[in-house]
Amino acid sequence: MTTLSATQALARFAAGADVDDALVPRLRDLFLDHIGIAAFAAAHAESSAAVRAAVDRLDPEGGNATVIGVSRRYSPPYAAFLNGVHAHSLDMDDTNRAQTGHPGVAVFPAATAEAERLDVDGRTFLDAVAVGYEVCCRVGAALTPRSYERGFHITAISGVFGAVASVARLRGFDAATTASAFGLALSRAAGSMQYLSNGAWNKRLHPGFLAHDALTCATLAETGVVGAADAFDGRYGLLTGYTDRAEPEALTDGLGTDWLLLKTAVKPYPSCRLTHGAVDAALALRDTVAAEERAEAVLEVGIPPTAMPIVGEPGDAKRRPRSVVDAQFSIHFQVACAWLDGRVDWASYQRLDDPAVVAMMDRISISLDDGVPNGGGSLTVHSGCRRTVPVPLGEPENWIGDNALRDKFASLAGEVFDDGQVSDIADEVLGLSPETSMRTLVRTLAGRGAA
Repeated sequence: MTTLSATQALARFAAGADVDDALVPRLRDLFLDHIGIAAFAAAHAESSAAVRAAVDRLDPEGGNATVIGVSRRYSPPYAAFLNGVHAHSLDMDDTNRAQTGHPGVAVFPAATAEAERLDVDGRTFLDAVAVGYEVCCRVGAALTPRSYERGFHITAISGVFGAVASVARLRGFDAATTASAFGLALSRAAGSMQYLSNGAWNKRLHPGFLAHDALTCATLAETGVVGAADAFDGRYGLLTGYTDRAEPEALTDGLGTDWLLLKTAVKPYPSCRLTHGAVDAALALRDTVAAEERAEAVLEVGIPPTAMPIVGEPGDAKRRPRSVVDAQFSIHFQVACAWLDGRVDWASYQRLDDPAVVAMMDRISISLDDGVPNGGGSLTVHSGCRRTVPVPLGEPENWIGDNALRDKFASLAGEVFDDGQVSDIADEVLGLSPETSMRTLVRTLAGRGAA
């Protein structure tokens, strides 16, 4: 009996896995979350207008594909590109702790463009999304966080394969064609963390690049273009080139029965997930100090070692963030806003130069806390109160809840759609079924005017 390589096993899984009905409610939730974020960012993220201006030049004739919250239609690859960029621009999209990345923003843009083009039903769409999430999460888990230490953005590296898997499933590829598409995508797996040096917009572009490239690679494979064999586990495959310590067993252990996509979290705050445990702790403790005394409090934040180089290391970008991206990756800024305002939302970034926030950041120290799990955080007020948050709000074990999920969607989508549309979209997405026309649904997501 021939033993399948891990790449072949994932290709067979993507092509034909049975998707458990129990996954459907969570996938609907994640799709609703994705739509709200993309709609808001299309209109309000400071990078969106410039990105769309570039795409208008690159795709002058457009097409029939929908960009969430935007009236103009584009060709499918560029619609996927824009939806990917918009949905990652707030840094409020879902995260998966096994992947150590953002699976939804990798999978949904390509899958949505393809589902609209083919007009598949809602359950077919969700099945494709499920295998895309799973491939994305398993590839990220196999890379391990050591990939970050090499300077790679794991969402971008693992995400292109998840997007390919979802498109392959929607197009009905067999395992061999899917494996070839993975092999082609190996040459498109890219994404550097160097954006942290100056708060650049590269990170926001990464999901757009991978969604666009996933559609390209799938089409090449579909027409018979031969991709590299053993894309993940070959001699020069992904796990050799992109990490110092791979865990290849993560690619296939429990494949089809142990769904890593269920480890996906919804974010309550528009910032790097590694700041959220400390934000939760700050929100929990701020009422232990009288309102008139909060600005004078001295706070010590503890974070796990994996978080320090990304959100806590010493330097001006963390203590004096000059851009939204800087602030999204500054635990000083996130905790200062949570402590002073009792919230962290998109409006918080209007306070980058606020003297009160700047002064509060100077009263926050960051230290390593080996007792805090990855993603968690601790906060100590020098008056003596301490709170450790091992599992931030939004993780499966600390789920945000149906009402909060709808509230988050309404707060974001309500900036683009009217109240009736917001309610109708939420009902339609949370009721996705074999009777749903994805083309009809997706086309209701277009904006009525300029984003």
